[in-house]
Amino acid sequence: MTQSATRTTTTDELLCDPPFSFRAADGARVEIGAATAGDADALAAMYDAFPLTDRTQGLPPTDADERREWLGTLLDAHGVIARRGGEVVGHAALIEAGDAHELAVFVAPDARGNGVGTGLLRGLLGAHRTRGGGRVWLAVESSNRCARALYRRFDFEVERRGRVELTMARTI
Repeated sequence: MTQSATRTTTTDELLCDPPFSFRAADGARVEIGAATAGDADALAAMYDAFPLTDRTQGLPPTDADERREWLGTLLDAHGVIARRGGEVVGHAALIEAGDAHELAVFVAPDARGNGVGTGLLRGLLGAHRTRGGGRVWLAVESSNRCARALYRRFDFEVERRGRVELTMARTI
């Protein structure tokens, strides 16, 4: 929540349906829009450029064929992309998982720390709310403090602690 002189703004009030744009912390204009099959090549280029050190929980897959198959699964889900200067710099998707949706969020290493992840969550969770909402969960490495802080800002709470990862969830 953010506090203003007149009232408190809840996290859910910050959610909005794409498309929208915002000014990132580095001053660049970032556009958030729905991910479509037509974005496959641009998303593949973003994921292909992820260094081995910036992959978490084995994602994106290092093998090119496995990465394309994985990307196809993400594009079959409801998702959003972030573009900066026409280049895809982020992607988030909600993958159906029984009576809930699993959240996956990826931000290109050179775009991190500028609000891209926040923009992706605002758009994806806003669209999820518009489509009827429901339970959303995710797994995050316990050592990934930045990601954990981002998810907490969107009211995700820890449901389970494993040795190397946390499961967080919330209902929209």
